[in-house]
Amino acid sequence: MVNQQELFFEAIKSALPGYQNLAQSVAEVLGVSTNEAYKKIRGDSILNLQQIVLLSNNFGVSFIYKPDQLPTVTFDYLSLDQEIPNMLLYLQDLLKNLKQIHQSKHKHITITTDDIPLFHFFKYHELTCFKLFFWSDSVMNTDVQFDPGIFGTEIINISKELNQLYLEIPCTEIWSKDTVHGTIEQIRYAFEAGYITKELAEQIIEQVRYCLTDMNMYAISSKKTIDPNHTFNWYNCDVLGSISYLVDFKDHMACYNRFNTFNYLRTEDQSYCKQTKQWMQALIMKSVSFSGQGEKHRNKYLYNAFAECDKLWREIANS
Repeated sequence: MVNQQELFFEAIKSALPGYQNLAQSVAEVLGVSTNEAYKKIRGDSILNLQQIVLLSNNFGVSFIYKPDQLPTVTFDYLSLDQEIPNMLLYLQDLLKNLKQIHQSKHKHITITTDDIPLFHFFKYHELTCFKLFFWSDSVMNTDVQFDPGIFGTEIINISKELNQLYLEIPCTEIWSKDTVHGTIEQIRYAFEAGYITKELAEQIIEQVRYCLTDMNMYAISSKKTIDPNHTFNWYNCDVLGSISYLVDFKDHMACYNRFNTFNYLRTEDQSYCKQTKQWMQALIMKSVSFSGQGEKHRNKYLYNAFAECDKLWREIANS
């Protein structure tokens, strides 16, 4: 019980802003002295069920108990109406998670993906709106034509904030050989199906090119901003198998697995996260580095990606 309690408080600590004291916050929620709060945090005093519920509800952190003999993992996810996906709700939840990561003193995100990580899209208005439009299955199954104006100012502002937060979090990205291909095919499909106009399709393709140019700049300097703490490592592995985000807080980890096209399953099960980290480390050993001195391989990869963009642009322009 004590081990789970210690992990629970570590998760609460990570969810708190850096300026907020853990013991004082726990004492306030439980209505106990700071000294008693410290005992709870150290594991010298056991939490009761009512206290666990109070802390979980207040800090938005789950208490996970798993009997040692049962190889089960508990995941959380944002429940969205699949008939009419609420993209504002989705982005607000994503922002809440990313803010918690950003506020942590020690953090690093490792990503394995066969689609360009969505945080890079969020820098560009039309591309952001197109991805949100495409993810809305109910919209794609109607005769509604894509218009960036259907997404309000609040969604655009949240998207830009997500992009900025992500740039300030150290990360490692492992892309597959087809990572860019998926977005290219989405644009092709949407244009051929009549969901987007020629002008918008060409504009979105151009913004995909901007994304790739950004990636090249991050990789050359091995950081995403001028701040050396915002490190960036980029790898290419031909076969990945899943889209996963692993957040390493040094004292514990959290894992996000994408499902239902854009939503994600989240767990802080440390055994699961440890296995995921080992898998990712093994992938890196088999991967080609694009960062820093990996210029030759990076240029070849980007050349092929730009060629895909140019090919689709010509198809659309000549249609």
